[in-house]
Parts: sequence; C-alpha cells; structure tokens
Amino acid sequence: MTPSRSMEYRRRLDALVKELVERDLDLVLLFDRDNVRYFTGFRLNRVANSILAVDRDGSVTYVVARLDLKRAKRDCWIENITSFPEDTLDYLSVLKPTLNGSSRRVGVETDVLTVRQAEDLKTLAGDKLELVDVRGATQKLRAIKSQEEIAHIRQAARIADEVMEQIRKEIRPGAIEAELVGKTEYLIRQAAPEGPSFEPFMMSGQDAWLPRRVVSAKPLQQGELVLLDMGALYEGYCSDLTRTFAVGAASDAQRRLFQVAFEAHQAAVAAIRPGATAGEVDAAARQVIEAEGWGQYFPHLTGHGVGLSIHEPPIVDKEVDTVLQPGMVTTVEPGIYLPGVGAARVEDMVLITSSGYDVLTTAGRELA
Repeated sequence: MTPSRSMEYRRRLDALVKELVERDLDLVLLFDRDNVRYFTGFRLNRVANSILAVDRDGSVTYVVARLDLKRAKRDCWIENITSFPEDTLDYLSVLKPTLNGSSRRVGVETDVLTVRQAEDLKTLAGDKLELVDVRGATQKLRAIKSQEEIAHIRQAARIADEVMEQIRKEIRPGAIEAELVGKTEYLIRQAAPEGPSFEPFMMSGQDAWLPRRVVSAKPLQQGELVLLDMGALYEGYCSDLTRTFAVGAASDAQRRLFQVAFEAHQAAVAAIRPGATAGEVDAAARQVIEAEGWGQYFPHLTGHGVGLSIHEPPIVDKEVDTVLQPGMVTTVEPGIYLPGVGAARVEDMVLITSSGYDVLTTAGRELA
C-alpha cells in the first residue's frame, strides 16, 4: 500500500477516535466487514471475517483468520495484526488482552453483533463491560465520500453500464432469465474481479409485477416487460443499476406504465441538491406516480446510499429528514408494479455535488 493511501486510512481512523472520545468510549470493536474495510483497506473473501479494535488513544489492533495473516501483514497498513482460529467457538478469546482492565464502555455495531458474541465479550472482560452502539458514528463517517471513493464508485458504475448495454442486446423471446443473469455475472467478473455488488436478478411478465426478486429458468415471452437489477464491485465499492426492457413490441398500456415510472425517476433526480431532504426527493417521485392513480403499486423507497455497502445512508424514503450533502451517493429507483400490465423501474446512481447532482450511470434508459 502506498504511503498516501496509508495516510488516508489513518485519517479515517483518527476521525473514528474523535467520535469515540466524544461518546466517552474506551474502545471500539468493529465486526461489520464493510466498516472494517473502510478503515483497513484490506479485502477478504466474502465468507471470511475479521475484527478491528480501536482504542481511545488511537492504537489499533486488526484481527484476521490465521489463513489471512501473512497476506494482511504484507498488504495492510496496520502494524499490529494478529489472528484467530476460524470455525472455533472461542475465537474471540484473542481479544482478552484488549478487554482486560477496569470497567469499559465498548462501542460495537449492535445490528451485526450476535447474542453469543456479546456474551463472550462480557465473559472475556470479566462481565465489566458496557456495550454501546456505534453504527451512527460509522455511518456518519462513511456518508460523505472522498475523491478516491468517488473515483472507485464511478468505475463501478461504468462497468455496470457497459454490462447492461451488452445484456440489452440479448433480450428476445425464448432467452432464459437464469442464462442472461449468468452472462451478466460473467461479464462483470471479466471487468471487475471482485464480481457483482449483489446477487443480480431478472424478473419478467407476471413475476415482475409480483415482484419476484430471484432469477428463474423462465424463458422470456413476446409482449412482456423485463427488469434487470445488477451492479459491480470495484476496489470494494458498489454500483447499482436497473433497466426495463420490452420483449418485442410493448403495448400502449406498457408504454404508459414505463413513461410514468421514468417521469417519476426524472422528477426525483431533479429534486436532488445540497440542503434538500431525502424525504423531499422521495415525495417528488411519489407525486408523479400517485397523480396517475398508481400510488399503491409503488411499494418501496425511492433510493438508498451506495458505497462499500450496496445499501447504506442516505435512505431516500417517505418523510426521511436526512439532509443531502455534497459527496453523498444515492440511487434513484422509483418503480411501478401493475398487475396485468407489467413492471417498470429505471434506477441510476447520483452523486450530490456542491451545485446539484451528477448522474453516474448512463446506460440507455429507453424501453425498446
């Protein structure tokens, strides 16, 4: 790792230490893989785990599985790296020296920490341990992307755009959903070795207006609408992109459905600016769909943040009062799922800038 990148990760750790002191915490233990990568820059297999311990004096201990230890010591900027044995019940015992001492307030991500892990931590600390949720602190630090992070997200978006354009050419009667999704994953892997940012899925016809967010062996049929939702990972950063296609000629009702969904998307994008709330952006999309009388067929949020995690703040939904700030990245993806007609959704990634917004995904949005 270059010195400049090491300094960037040290800066992130220093910001976390500041949050730790302000919250009167003695120690932070991070288990969430995306949080850990944000502060370490170290990539793990998706089934592997690691633990990052950060003390209020700024000292850092990184704990990885034994199999990853040599590579971590070679590639990670952190000097104090130790290991735990994988697939053993007492793997947290390696933290005992870190937890020793008087009663401690320890920050953890309560949404990922299991009951068993919490009990084990308290046992290791002699039961003199108060666990405090720090998810808000890590979300705050990660919400505003650096220029390096934005560059990675742009590249992930570019890869998704290119793959989507290639799959568009494969949409025809008789094509199999699972085969198209398989090709999507293959093309993503060719351009981005880390692979898809989430399990891509395609849904068509009746399975689209349900909706059904898993791929199947169903062949595409003439006259159906098809949704493909996919994204790529580049240097750990996600992209997220959805397009709607017609198999053959679309009916007038399907074209109207798509047009309203697209107008809702455009209205939401136009509402994005620094100082706007996430709820205002959601309302801009929802008003378009409700004006058509289809409000009940728009069952989800308008968008969500994207970064190291595929879903992270800001959440763009009804009455969410999060204020948008330059450096945030969010999706815009209002969708309509109309029984007997089809489903339509156009999803793009949008960067909030100092003067407004920048749409990061550019794959063709037309229905044809």
